[in-house]
Amino acid sequence: MLQDTRTSRVMVGRLLVLILVTICAAGSAFGQGVEAVRAQIPYEFTFASKVLPPGTYTLTVTKFGLQAQSASNGEVYRASIITRLGGPPAMFQGGSLVFDKSGGTRILAEVWMTGADGILLHSTPKGHAHEVVLLSEDFDAKSNLSGKAAYNQTCIRCHGPAGKGDKNADKFFNTTIPRLNSAAVQSKSDAELKELITQGSKAMPPVEIDEAGFRHRLPPQDVDAVIAYVRTLKQ
Repeated sequence: MLQDTRTSRVMVGRLLVLILVTICAAGSAFGQGVEAVRAQIPYEFTFASKVLPPGTYTLTVTKFGLQAQSASNGEVYRASIITRLGGPPAMFQGGSLVFDKSGGTRILAEVWMTGADGILLHSTPKGHAHEVVLLSEDFDAKSNLSGKAAYNQTCIRCHGPAGKGDKNADKFFNTTIPRLNSAAVQSKSDAELKELITQGSKAMPPVEIDEAGFRHRLPPQDVDAVIAYVRTLKQ
């Protein structure tokens, strides 16, 4: 009888320890800050072997990987994280989604959230291009941006802080991005620059800005402000 009582006490003690460990582990896991971003993705893309339509998605880092939830139907998709990426590079500091594009297929490969390391979801061999969806959380569509502020939220990641370019961006996009301070760019009329910003070209999509993950083109007044700022960058 005494032996049974001792055994019972030992088992109860072990059970209490197990419960405490479980509670501490859960508290540690759920106490961590949640990494999440909402993004308007303008084209069909592949996520964890599933082809998803264009639309608004909330991307959340969980202990199981990366979760994407569609705003249109509430459907949740999950992908494994290959590894964390150190950084972020200067052009991703505001938050970005990087898609590997081959032919007409786009695969979500990297996710960069403000204040966090990058996340690698997919690695594509050579022979592909990159497309980037920029994310920004501090744009107020109701107020006009100064030319420099608009430039810093849209153009700086590829064209550099003074329009002199960025070698890392050249390497990433596998092309020499035009230097905005160059005579070739500065010789263009305001109308030509406005068309490039609003309509894009074969090498560059129209300039867009994000408000909490929702992409839209620059308002006309901000286009004019950017052009005026670009004029101050001439050599």
